Parts: sequence; structure tokens; C-alpha cells
Amino acid sequence: MDYLKELAGRANLGTTWEAWSPEYRVLAIAVALVLAYWMLRVAVPAVVRVLRPVLIAVFVLAALWALFPEATCSIEVLSKLPVVCAR
Repeated sequence: MDYLKELAGRANLGTTWEAWSPEYRVLAIAVALVLAYWMLRVAVPAVVRVLRPVLIAVFVLAALWALFPEATCSIEVLSKLPVVCAR
């Protein structure tokens, strides 16, 4: 950890973002984008697998609402949603 603090001190990264040189700013943004891309590649499939039943239910309800809006709004839980059943 001391080594990283030493490197940050040499690069003058301990101060504000405005004090960073453009090279370090570009490097920091590139590293952040790579980490965000990697985390999305790891997290999104897991979230989709976990939420698959919910997504299927939402898709089925949306299809039912598109075909039969009055019947869908007669369902008590859905009738309380103002976006779905605007009167």
C-alpha cells in the first residue's frame, strides 16, 4: 500500500482532479471504462438469469394489456397503477 501511495505522490495524484495531468486523466478514464465494461459483462447475465421470471411475467402482462386493456385493468393489483390503467 505504501508503494501505491508513493506512486500517487510522485504523479501528484493526491490532489484534486484539476491538478492531474491530461495523460493521467485519460489513463484514469480508460481504466474506469474497462472496469465498467468488465463489470457489465459479468453482472448483466447474472441479473438477467435472476430476474428472468419477473421479465417473463412483465412481458406476458404487457402483451395481455396490449390485447385486452379493459380486462387487464380489471385485475385489482394492476388497476391501482395509474400508468397502466389511466381513466
